[in-house]
Amino acid sequence: MKAASLAVVIVAAAASGAVAQSAPPFAGRWAVEGPDACQDGRNDDLKVTFTAKRLDYYASACRIVSSRRLSTSGDAAHRVKVACEGEGAKSAREVILIVLEKTEQRPELLLHIDALSWDTLSYQRCSD
Repeated sequence: MKAASLAVVIVAAAASGAVAQSAPPFAGRWAVEGPDACQDGRNDDLKVTFTAKRLDYYASACRIVSSRRLSTSGDAAHRVKVACEGEGAKSAREVILIVLEKTEQRPELLLHIDALSWDTLSYQRCSD
């Protein structure tokens, strides 16, 4: 009986949105020139902050309209549609975000790929 009651509570919480989803792997603070650029007041134009709902750049902010995983085997790559505003302009675009796990040879990296032009930036995660 206790197990059935617990199942009802879990289902009710999930239906109401009360169960928190984990943040996507791209969530966090990142810097183009590595962790040294993460210090407050240094190289602000080289830093970005991403969450499950927003991509915040130096001169623009983007609301995530939709996001989908690109792999069935993991959560590291996402194609994200965003609506952006900044520097007096509005735009809609798509980016591909791929997180590469830290290894002995390199730090954790985020590849930020423009889905139209294929321009690519790589960021290192800032320690918080």
